[in-house]
Amino acid sequence: MFYQHQQTPSAPVLCSSPSPSLPANPNPRDISRAAELPRMLPASHPLLYACTFRDSSIVAELAHDPDAGGAGTDDLPALAAALAASAPPHHQYVTHSAAGRAHALLLAPPLALAAVSRAPQLPASHLLLFLRRLRCLPEFRMRDEMERLALRLPFPDEGALAREAADVAAAEAQAEEATRREAELARGTPKRDRRARGGAGRAWRRQLWLIILADLVILGILFAAWLAVCRGFSCIGR
Repeated sequence: MFYQHQQTPSAPVLCSSPSPSLPANPNPRDISRAAELPRMLPASHPLLYACTFRDSSIVAELAHDPDAGGAGTDDLPALAAALAASAPPHHQYVTHSAAGRAHALLLAPPLALAAVSRAPQLPASHLLLFLRRLRCLPEFRMRDEMERLALRLPFPDEGALAREAADVAAAEAQAEEATRREAELARGTPKRDRRARGGAGRAWRRQLWLIILADLVILGILFAAWLAVCRGFSCIGR
C-alpha cells in the first residue's frame, strides 16, 4: 500500500482551505448527480471511474459502460466520495494505491476531483495529471471534456509524462491568472487599468502645461518686438 500527500504551500496554486464537506459515511444513494447520465468508457480502459464533486453533488462523472463488461465498479462513486471526505485538511492532493487499484484526489475548493484506475496499467501519477488538466477547465466544460482527456491515458513513456506535466503546469498558471483577473473585475476596476488611467491623466496635464508655456513664450517674443519697434512705450502716447 502506498500513500502520498502533498501539503498546500504557503502561496497555493489551487487551494489553501480544508477538504470539501462530504458525507462521513458516503453511499451512492447519498450523492446527488447532475441530470445527465455519466460519460462511459470502454471496459478495456484502465481508468475505472472519475468524477468532480461540488460539496456532495457530482457535477461531472466518467465510468465504465456496464453493458460492455464494466461490472464490479458499482462501489466506485462511494469510494471516491470516501476518499474526498477522509482527505487531510490543507492538502492539495492525495494519491493511494491498494488492492490492484490506484486512487487520486485533487482538492480545489469548492471542487474535489477524484479518479480510480487499474494499477499498474494506469499509475496514480498519471491520474493526478489527468485531474490537474481537468481542473484547468471551466466547470461547465468538465463533463464534455472528461472522456476526451481520459482516452489519452495512460501516457506511453516517461517523455510523454514529462511533456504533459509541463503542459499542465502552464495551463494551471494561465487558469490562475484568469482567476486573478476575474477577482479584480469583481472588486472593481483592475489595478492595471487604474494605473493606465492615472498615466493618461498625467500626460494630459503635462501637454496642457507645455501649451501654456509655448503661448507665454510667443507672447513674450511679440511683446519684445513691439517694444523694439516703438522704442519703449512711446507708441502709447501717439
